[in-house]
Amino acid sequence: MRIILFILLVALFACSKDIEIDQVDYERKIVVDGWIENDGRANVLLTMSSPFLTDYDSASIRNTFLNYAKVTITNGKGESEVLTLTHQDEFFPPFVYKSISMKGEVGESYRLDVTYKGKLVTALTTIPSLPDVERLEAEAVSDTSMIINGSVNDDAFSENYYYSQIKTLHFDTRFHPSDNPLMNDNLFNGEQHTFQVKRSNQPDPLNIYNIDSERNYISDEFAITDTVLVKISQIDAESYRVLNGIYIDHLSHGNPFSLVDQKTHSNVEGGIGRWTGLASLNYMITHEKAPQQ
Repeated sequence: MRIILFILLVALFACSKDIEIDQVDYERKIVVDGWIENDGRANVLLTMSSPFLTDYDSASIRNTFLNYAKVTITNGKGESEVLTLTHQDEFFPPFVYKSISMKGEVGESYRLDVTYKGKLVTALTTIPSLPDVERLEAEAVSDTSMIINGSVNDDAFSENYYYSQIKTLHFDTRFHPSDNPLMNDNLFNGEQHTFQVKRSNQPDPLNIYNIDSERNYISDEFAITDTVLVKISQIDAESYRVLNGIYIDHLSHGNPFSLVDQKTHSNVEGGIGRWTGLASLNYMITHEKAPQQ
């Protein structure tokens, strides 16, 4: 019996060979990652998409960045500005197109136009009303850890969509989505809704930002000594669909049993990606055991 098994194994490995998959014809597209926030400047990162089988490292990602595009935003009043390419180390690649004079306003709309090598990419977003946040506070769950709880008073006369971001001082270099960062009011329209802002390392798939490095805590929890900057934002319906699609796609890539049978939703015409308006309130959350700043 052992001899038969040995012969079968030898035959199996003798017949095996490397399989090469031919890459189908691929049309590269301009990828937009852009947002504008109330009282904040517009931020736009531009890259070119790559085929699925591309080998990714820091050099290949840097080479996808578009640093010779013309990027223009126009608000609902007809005021326009050509964005300026700036260097910011907290992003990778470390280049961002930013507005200098134009800042986001609550209730305003913003059109984005990107021109690159004869191609035109456009997108439209709005900054809705500010969220009505009732409370946002830290709660100890052990001697060394805490969670962040909050509540919002939802408007019964409109559909409302919420988005939360976090930045933990001394660990995070930039704001990034909390875990499970999106809510809509389908189940609590017109009511006060409680929620938890959860810790997350979502934006760091290549370990660029060192988010959550050496953090020995349950994923939902923060250290009780942390100082956490939190953004609670209201976004419009289209921005919600785009961000929710990106979030689901991110989760799916980490689950081999998940199948996404459609392309990630985008509000960018002529390219892919997102252009998002945010009506944000900002908070600094600490526990009484946190060191004073």
